Amino acid sequence: MANPSQRTLLFTGAYAEDHQSGVCVYEFNEDSGELKLLDEVSGIKNPTFLNVDPDNGRLYAIGEIAEQGGKAAEIISFEIDPEAGKLTELNRTRSVSSSTCHIQRDESSKYLMVSSYHGGLVGLHSIGENGQAGKLLDEKKHAELVSVREDQQSRAHSAFYSPDGQYVFVQDLGLDKILAYTINENKQELVFHGETQLDAGVGPRHLAFHPSGAYAYVINELNSSVTVLRYDQEAGRLEVLETVSTLPADFEGESYCAEIAVSPDGKTVYGSNRGHDSIVVFNVHEDTGRLSPVQYISTEGGHPRHFTLMPGGKFLIVANRDGNNLVLFNVNPEDGKLDFTGYTVSQSKPVCVKPAVFQR
Repeated sequence: MANPSQRTLLFTGAYAEDHQSGVCVYEFNEDSGELKLLDEVSGIKNPTFLNVDPDNGRLYAIGEIAEQGGKAAEIISFEIDPEAGKLTELNRTRSVSSSTCHIQRDESSKYLMVSSYHGGLVGLHSIGENGQAGKLLDEKKHAELVSVREDQQSRAHSAFYSPDGQYVFVQDLGLDKILAYTINENKQELVFHGETQLDAGVGPRHLAFHPSGAYAYVINELNSSVTVLRYDQEAGRLEVLETVSTLPADFEGESYCAEIAVSPDGKTVYGSNRGHDSIVVFNVHEDTGRLSPVQYISTEGGHPRHFTLMPGGKFLIVANRDGNNLVLFNVNPEDGKLDFTGYTVSQSKPVCVKPAVFQR
């Protein structure tokens, strides 16, 4: 049964023009898994990724702005009213000089970090005491930090903090590298710490840590695989253990990976395939962190760009960009396998789903 003292909301981002609803807020019924639309926000071009800070009642969205004939980025800060399920815009701040595809926040809510695929760079922003996104503090271009072959172009796709909060790992799809940074608190700047080289052509996109903190999993967009990594906390480095396919052996055709997640109990890893249009379910070997596929299940819509495990562990929600829908799956508590509930919600071009629990 749902906890009456808590309320779970689901925030979604999408591809959208300024006049369209790009950010939506749903109430999530923890018993039935059903979604009730509470709010829609327009006025932002392509708010394709979100970050939710439930403790401080804030939501941060990336946006795209036109600038000197090209594209630049902005961050839009919102106040969340969890009772009404409404968003109130607080401010907009200019970000890096290229469109962004990902936004991340540190545990202490001091900083926001954006990744720019087209710019091949990451940007560090402050968060003010009022919870609003502040100015751009620092910007790092990957091509100026690591070696780049003539046939490569840097494509920074996402940034994720290590479980201990000491390091930020940035997936560069174009360079087949994961770059590690620390944050110099005094100078308020990013400090390059090192790199992990992956196999040529894999295209690392998103990363998720195992709850033990011992392992990390990066989903590779271009060759439909997951790379298992050991996390060396003392050195702040990731060491490659193995790379496994996300597709069934008999699949023929084009497919590209997108999102990855680890179950709270650390027994299961999930990944999305765009083209095969499925979620792959892996069993995690407890003693090694390595993976074995146990299920491939249709996402009931095209191009599963993103998905999330819902709080409580009973459900998983997939955002199908080309299916224009949010799709609900049951999660088997024994083996982590998925089962389509038959329940979907229509939404235009959803590409990000982020849940949060609020105390009533």
